[in-house]
Parts: sequence; structure tokens; C-alpha cells
Amino acid sequence: MKNLGEAGPFRGRAMGLAAVAAASALALGGCTIAVPAPRPTATVQPTPTATFAVPTIQAGHDAAAVAAKNMTFDAGRTLSPNVPVGFNDVLGQSADSTSGTALPPEWKLLKNNVAGQTQYSDAAGCKVAYWVTSNQGPLISSGDDLTSTQNLMKYLIPSVVPDALKDATLPWVAEAGKKGRGISVLSYTTKGSKGGMASRVWGRLLGTSGTGLVVTLACPTDAFLASTTPRVMAKLSVAPPAN
Repeated sequence: MKNLGEAGPFRGRAMGLAAVAAASALALGGCTIAVPAPRPTATVQPTPTATFAVPTIQAGHDAAAVAAKNMTFDAGRTLSPNVPVGFNDVLGQSADSTSGTALPPEWKLLKNNVAGQTQYSDAAGCKVAYWVTSNQGPLISSGDDLTSTQNLMKYLIPSVVPDALKDATLPWVAEAGKKGRGISVLSYTTKGSKGGMASRVWGRLLGTSGTGLVVTLACPTDAFLASTTPRVMAKLSVAPPAN
């Protein structure tokens, strides 16, 4: 499992999230999603009195039972406190042809956990990226993952209006490419235009685990975005934490 994002002061991590989002928006080729400009990391100072809980497995917590159910917004409370959640992908694996011979991978790896971001591209010009953040305290509405996720999306896309955020689902399975349950997320779509790519952002803030999850996909046209989305979801998943 690719579990990205290290613990650290919220402000530093929040600025890191903005930096990654900004880099992703630029890399996705004209995507109109706006993100806050990051401050230089040298100016970010940790708060001396800040303390963070050490990740622990809650006594009696049944991770297998949690993984076996859909991770709805309400179900976020069933996660073990402060145990991060990560992504798993098989985007770079070769595909098998109908004759049984191996075909070149559909997706080419561009970045592997660079500043917390992993990014791939395909021959059609689509780019997919994902990353994980932690210690997003000020964005978390305790016990309410839906509101927390709305806060995350508003942070990433300050101009977004609530009605533009749509309910969506990402795979919730330990091994990408396998059948399993789903995790509820919010998505935001930007239509393609002359000189701009069609794009979609998926986000979820898991308040109990203290994990923010973000996926972005951009393609040259709306049609490519629509046809590529299910192919990405077939090879990318959010992996439930294990005991």
C-alpha cells in the first residue's frame, strides 16, 4: 500500500497540500481549478506547544469488519483514531491481450511520491494524480466527514460552490484492481474548453483517522474524461488500514 503523507504541524502540511495541488493543476495542462498559492516553506515555523496523538489501534477495533463495509461519510467514525489511510494502484502494470500476450502498460509513471504526489499519464494525453495529507485539524468537523470533506474541497478550490460538489465513490479495497466496497467522496468537474483540459477532482477528509485523500484526472476532452474515469478506478483504490 502506498501510504503517503507524514505527520507534522498542520500549517506546514496544509501549505504542502496547497503546493501539491498547485503543482498538479499546472501539470494537468490548463485545468481551471484554482488553488491557494503556497508560502515559502522556510517561513513556516512549527508551534512549540503543539502536540499530536501517536497513531494507535483502538482497543477492540475490528479493521476487517470496517474494510468489509462501504466507507460512507457516516462510517468514517468507525475507523481507528489517528491511523492514516492510503492509496494503492496498479496503473503501471502491463495489461493482457485477448491472445494472452502482455501489452505495454496503459499508464506511464511520471512522479512517484514526489512531494507526496504520484502521477501517471496515458497515450491520449490524460493525467491522473493522487496524494494523502495528515493533520488537517482546522478543516475537520468532529464526527462529520461530509462537512469535513466540503471544507477540504473548499480549501483546494476556493471558488467552488456547494451545489457544484457531487457525491461520488472510489474503490475501498486493499488491493487495487480487485472487487470490493466503495468509499464516499465529493467530486468537482470542469468542462474542457479551447486551450483548457476537462478535469475532475475527488476528495475525502476522514476526520477520525486524520487523513485527507485527493485524486485528480485531466483529459484533452470531456469525452476522454468520461471514458478514462472508469479505467482509472479499475486500477486505483483507497486501501483500508489493517490491524
